[in-house]
Amino acid sequence: MRTSHVGSFPLTFSKENVARVLKDLQRIGLDVPTYPQLRSFIDIYLRPLEAVGMVQSRRGIYFSTSKQLEASPPRIRVEDAEIAMDVVSREKLMFKALRGPVTGAFTLASRVYLSEDISKGLQATALANRDVVENFFKKFVAELVSYMSSLGYAMVFLDEPSLTFFIGRRILYGWSEDGVIEILSYIAKAATGSEIGMHICGHLNPKLLDIVMRVDRVKYLSFEFSATPSNTELLNKKLLEQYGKVISPGIVAASNTRVESIDEAYTTLSKVYSKAGGRVDLVSGDCGFGGLRGSLGDEEKEYRISIEKLRTVIEAVKKFCQLEKC
Repeated sequence: MRTSHVGSFPLTFSKENVARVLKDLQRIGLDVPTYPQLRSFIDIYLRPLEAVGMVQSRRGIYFSTSKQLEASPPRIRVEDAEIAMDVVSREKLMFKALRGPVTGAFTLASRVYLSEDISKGLQATALANRDVVENFFKKFVAELVSYMSSLGYAMVFLDEPSLTFFIGRRILYGWSEDGVIEILSYIAKAATGSEIGMHICGHLNPKLLDIVMRVDRVKYLSFEFSATPSNTELLNKKLLEQYGKVISPGIVAASNTRVESIDEAYTTLSKVYSKAGGRVDLVSGDCGFGGLRGSLGDEEKEYRISIEKLRTVIEAVKKFCQLEKC
């Protein structure tokens, strides 16, 4: 059972800070780190589209039109991911694997407004336009997944928090279960040579869980269980076995600055392990720690808390494996 991380940290983006994070993660013994996301997981992928005129940013909100998104998606580079790979190589850092987080098609689409009237909420975004998602964002993210694999990331994770916004008892904006599965499967298949997972934070629901279970090639399902313990009750060992899925549980909260005790994290892990029938790997925090930015008015303190939370994850996994012989 390996330890991992979802992606973000509350540090200002710089090459020096990317290196600092990776060195700290090796020092505390994290098994599978991500490239450290020190910028917004939306900006990392939409800023390059702004640079080529496909979207425009005004007051931190992205706008476009269906016509602007008719062209083939551009191939972009992710400086953050390339810097991290260079640091690992240059500093000879040793990890069991490296994980590349990529913001998913539905989540990116949900942050691009196709109307100037943002009061309509998600209905005014590309998420509500199936053609744009299928013809642009699906292909754009598939290319990103392929690119991340080519950089040497042995695991690529799709970050799709927006799925909880429109998949509930019914699916909104004209989407169908098969339509969502087709897009996610198309993107997952682009991870040639890499294992692939999906991260969804927040409250799960039975329909959403059933959909992601049926996505081809996705092996790891990363959910939060510390701040949302009710998610544990939805786990089903037989379904995990049927679809070949593994749960990557969050066992410390990413939404507050309290550092959990090892016993607290251990208890959360034990419950998930039991419900999932032992199909657990890549244990992490509930989400990335970028949300801690500004919470204390001291970047250094916020960062140290994120490292201490990951240290708790590592120690909880060690304790679990010593007692359960995993």
